[in-house]
Amino acid sequence: MKQDIEKATLWFLTARGMAAAGASEAGESQPAAAGLFAQAVLRLSEDDCIEGKSPAHMSRLSLMDCLSGVAALSIDTREKFFTGAIMIALLDRRMDPSEVRWASALASAMKLSPRQVEECCLGARILTDMLHPVTRTA
Repeated sequence: MKQDIEKATLWFLTARGMAAAGASEAGESQPAAAGLFAQAVLRLSEDDCIEGKSPAHMSRLSLMDCLSGVAALSIDTREKFFTGAIMIALLDRRMDPSEVRWASALASAMKLSPRQVEECCLGARILTDMLHPVTRTA
């Protein structure tokens, strides 16, 4: 469905924006995490993900297009996108200043309240811990 391909393109642009913002050591796991998130949380099919992140779709949009696109999403989808973007940033267990700025730009464009941002960040931390469990020593 064309709408799902556009949603996939917007998601992968959002995730790529966050990945590019970070000077992350988690670089190899970011695309995989973005793909898993797209299918498991956003309920996008693998075919829609492949089509959505193709150069034909991704190259025609800028980060400004991303910000205006996420603003038009439903509140539920905005929260999911924001949670996923924060998850991408936290894969290396920290956020760089440029990742914080991209998160702030997304939250502003999405018109998320401080409470919504906090809830999304908590969800992102839980997802990150599931993808990269921290080994605890006694």
